[in-house]
Amino acid sequence: MTPLLEALFAIPALVLFALAAFFALEVLGALLPARAAPRGAAGRVAVVVPAHNEGGHILPTLADIKAQLKEGDRLIVVADNCDDDTAEVAMRAGAACLIRNNPTLRGKGFALQFALDKLREDPPDVVVFLDADCRLGEGALSKIAGAAAVSDRPAQGLYLMQAGEGAPANRMVAEFAWLTLNRVRMAGLSTLFDVCRLTGSGLALPWRIAEGLDLASAEIVEDLALTAQLVSAGEAPVFVQDATITSEFPYSDEGAVNQHARWEHGSLRFALKRAPAMLADAAGEADIRKAAAAIDMIMPPLTLFAAALVAATVASALLRALRIDLPLELCLSATGLFGAAALVSWIVFGRQALPPSAFGAVFGYAAEKAKVYGARARATTAAWTRTDRDGPGAAS
Repeated sequence: MTPLLEALFAIPALVLFALAAFFALEVLGALLPARAAPRGAAGRVAVVVPAHNEGGHILPTLADIKAQLKEGDRLIVVADNCDDDTAEVAMRAGAACLIRNNPTLRGKGFALQFALDKLREDPPDVVVFLDADCRLGEGALSKIAGAAAVSDRPAQGLYLMQAGEGAPANRMVAEFAWLTLNRVRMAGLSTLFDVCRLTGSGLALPWRIAEGLDLASAEIVEDLALTAQLVSAGEAPVFVQDATITSEFPYSDEGAVNQHARWEHGSLRFALKRAPAMLADAAGEADIRKAAAAIDMIMPPLTLFAAALVAATVASALLRALRIDLPLELCLSATGLFGAAALVSWIVFGRQALPPSAFGAVFGYAAEKAKVYGARARATTAAWTRTDRDGPGAAS
């Protein structure tokens, strides 16, 4: 076998090795002293909560926000294409309510843009976006708004998904995977490269940035799309690790599968579409921050990454019959890096989310994740859909 042909066979394994090495680098970065987020006063803040049929879930979120507002701040709920009492519940709770009805233009991005357009009449200093099912940790609102105001950059809080009380054990595994994604990897990105990914809720924007955005799209991973837009424009988000925003995974298996399908298919599609161009731009500009954000965006979900490593290792082992050794060496190295980094993430950060007694749930979680890539789940990713949060483990 010629060296050129062996090199061609090694390309997929080399990509997996590079991603595993970057994953390990992010975990290592999370072990270092965290980069301190900017502190300070934010001026006038407008908190925007997009809500589609959230009448039964939104009150705790609004109560958390109202408890952290200061004089001159505003709380705005966008009742987006609702056919329940979301608007009435929000107004009774003391929030200003914008009612948007446009069944042909559906999605969170349209609701956020609707609010931004209304805010132009009386702009705040900082705009904060929070989802309607989230709970705020102590001081989270002032921390992210202050970081955005002082740094004049987007500021993203620590957004964690949790297994609700009484939820199936599979959700504990999902909680650990989410913790690794949004706590561990984000901390590493921030510490090493002074950039982070937006995560869907808990974002603060200086009005200077917010007024120039066009969020009106049906993109189902609007957080990744906005991350790419901001980083490419030189407005890299800052991570505010001690500003905690939490939500709960759906209780039902179907709801969990559909939620993960939307996140994972949407993320993979967007990364394939956008990240290569970001990497090319970063190389041309010698911009390490942009390059790090692009590589992080390409990183597949933990379960899919592990499956890809196993499949590639098996395929590479078969190639040894043709005396092609390099792909297997790369795959074994990538698997070792990935496994070691995941273990460190669990030991240092994840034992409370996923105690050893719940390890048996890993197999059920893997089976559930297999459904994410089935035809039925893929069909739910064609457009934005509301997550089903009903059940004993739902936020209320």
